[in-house]
Amino acid sequence: MHVLLGKKQIVLAALVVALGLAVFVNWYYTDSGAELFPEGSVSDEDKTPADSSNGEAEYVGNTEESEYFASVRLTRDSAHASALEELQAVIANAPEEGEAAQNTASAIEQLSNVIKMETDIESLVTGKTGNECVAVISEKTVEVLVPTSALSDSNVLTISDVINEVCGNKFENIKISGAAV
Repeated sequence: MHVLLGKKQIVLAALVVALGLAVFVNWYYTDSGAELFPEGSVSDEDKTPADSSNGEAEYVGNTEESEYFASVRLTRDSAHASALEELQAVIANAPEEGEAAQNTASAIEQLSNVIKMETDIESLVTGKTGNECVAVISEKTVEVLVPTSALSDSNVLTISDVINEVCGNKFENIKISGAAV
């Protein structure tokens, strides 16, 4: 009986061999106690004993930069909160059917839209660029503050796209600035 090997059989055999090799390499490096860096490319100071970890997460980022962005967000959020309190006080003291109540309700709606857009911009920029940021929206300006190291051409373009996606063309000025932390 004459058997011809087709292309599908050859590809299948190659995939089986590759899978077997992957399983062997996985077994070798996990069960045999072999070190991944036998030449000592990782210093002994960087190694931590396996039993010293108790399963807790450890933050290893730039804390100074993170603290700066957190303080800017806190300042912005407290300004939003005080503006909201003032608007709610106006609504509480104004007659329900008056023009002041309608204007104040409109202002509260605009403020909540601005807060949502700022949060959406920050989330999307952080997700797409991998860098922290703070977005501040004023009447006709959107300003996004990122670490100076993140001001590459591609990141600036990505941030601009995110702003246009979230805000549409509602704002005349878009400013993307680097934070010198």
